Amino acid sequence: MRRVEGAKSLLPHHFMKKLYYPLAVLILFSAFYWMIPSYLSQSESLQKVEFQTRDIFFKIRHLSSPAPEEVKKILIVSIDEESCQNLGMRWPWPRRIFSDLIDSLNQAGAKVIGLNVSFNGLEGEDNNSSLMLAQAIKRHGNVVIGATFGSENRLLKPSPLIAEAVARFGYLEKLVDSDFSIRRSYLVMPYSLRRISNNLEISSESKDLFESSFPVQLIAADSGASHEYDPHYDQDLGLVTVGNPHRAIYVGPDGSYTINYMAAESDFKVIPAWKIVQRKFSDEEIRDKVILVGQTSSLFGDVHPTPYGMMPGIVIHANEFVSILSDRLLRFVPDKLAFTLSWLAALLILILFLVRRFWLGLLAFIVITFGLFLAAQAAFMRDFVTEPFILMLGPFLAACAGVIVNSFKLLFDNQGLETKVIHDKLTGLYKYEYLRECLEEEWKRCLRSKLPVSIAMTDLDRFKKINDTLGHEVGNEMIRRAATVIKDSARRYDIVSRYGGDEFVVLLWHTTLEEAKVYRDRLRNSYHAMAAQLEPALRDSSISIGVASFDPASNPNYPPDPQRLIEDADKDLFSDKESRRQGGSGR
Repeated sequence: MRRVEGAKSLLPHHFMKKLYYPLAVLILFSAFYWMIPSYLSQSESLQKVEFQTRDIFFKIRHLSSPAPEEVKKILIVSIDEESCQNLGMRWPWPRRIFSDLIDSLNQAGAKVIGLNVSFNGLEGEDNNSSLMLAQAIKRHGNVVIGATFGSENRLLKPSPLIAEAVARFGYLEKLVDSDFSIRRSYLVMPYSLRRISNNLEISSESKDLFESSFPVQLIAADSGASHEYDPHYDQDLGLVTVGNPHRAIYVGPDGSYTINYMAAESDFKVIPAWKIVQRKFSDEEIRDKVILVGQTSSLFGDVHPTPYGMMPGIVIHANEFVSILSDRLLRFVPDKLAFTLSWLAALLILILFLVRRFWLGLLAFIVITFGLFLAAQAAFMRDFVTEPFILMLGPFLAACAGVIVNSFKLLFDNQGLETKVIHDKLTGLYKYEYLRECLEEEWKRCLRSKLPVSIAMTDLDRFKKINDTLGHEVGNEMIRRAATVIKDSARRYDIVSRYGGDEFVVLLWHTTLEEAKVYRDRLRNSYHAMAAQLEPALRDSSISIGVASFDPASNPNYPPDPQRLIEDADKDLFSDKESRRQGGSGR
């Protein structure tokens, strides 16, 4: 009954001992994992990986779903090498060409004309070309042109004649990520208004003063030429409203937002500019369309990396226009929530690895990672962005940790198994089989190097009497004590093994017969010193020791093999035991 109760009392302790290791691994993993968010915000390399992983979603969506209907509202007029060749002129083109282009589009019934070109200052020495362009713009009445920022980061507006004629103008600058790709844009750009009055510099700031981008002005123009459709910006809410009906776009404090790329360049209808100027098109291709005019050739430098690959700037603006017009703006799941979901998935995977289910953990990693990716992609199809890099980071790290933990576990288990195979359970000494393997190797080495090797074999005197009178537990304890003495008396590189029962064998490296006899005397004295400290019934315990040696330098042919050396040591052990019996110190 006591044994059962004792076993029961050990169960909680055993359970807790088994629980400590996986719990410690999970805690260490979690501590490491939750350091990543702060590191990610500072690591440009990881941010590049995060962006490029998200780009995969754009590509998958483009392959698996058609472009929005709003794409059909847009026609791109391309300024390219073909147009330069057919018009017989190099870039930049004179303003009269744009005047002819606008008139041609106007006659065909274009709803909005957007020129992805800035017209700063005069062309030549007079206003004739600018006047011609301004008149063409006025005749259409709903033209949007581009503008750029100067060296002092101030918007360079079009020349006065053109500025008065256009319905709207917006800046063309784009926001470039660390890998030089364009994924975001400044929809509006808040600024502080500085005015000069009476030679006094008065600084007044308005939180709702801003400059508008080219795409947001296109949205306003699509609603009509009236300025009631102009963009409005509430900095407190981070909200831009534009057009009719009002379309609301949330932006960051700097006016930026992430572009939801909906179409590749090939999805848009494209007509070369020379065909428009020379009226080699049908009016049906133009009527009631939003016409975007811009450079599409890489030779002009306005081609940029995007999630869809290299894309002309005018096509990037077209994507912004389509996403806002279709109310398909990206909405981001907070990174903290994404990290939490990833962490929970990682814990599940790591737990499966820790319960010694390696293949189950690996399968869970594959299934969970694939499931998270599919779920994130499905959400992305509805314009919700959960960063796939963050979602898959946790499972990936958990799988790596699981493989490492299992590798170490396997290594330790193998070491433990090896210890059990070559070590005696009772004494912790090597088993005799291991000593024989070492002796075989040492024998070959001795033959090559001409160095001696010796064997010492020991046996406890009157051990059977101890077992019979005091019990096996006392006998086992006596064997353990003897093993300790034998091991301590040997050198650290000698091999001490248990031969069986109360017998031990010691392999003495590079030891002559005389040195082996010295070891025998030292061991016997150590054993007697140990026995003298035992209880009275054990104090007369003694040990018999036999030694044998092989020295190839003096006698290369004797003994002929390692087994003979063991046998000679056994014979010497018997002689030692007999001589000590006759001397009165034996049994």
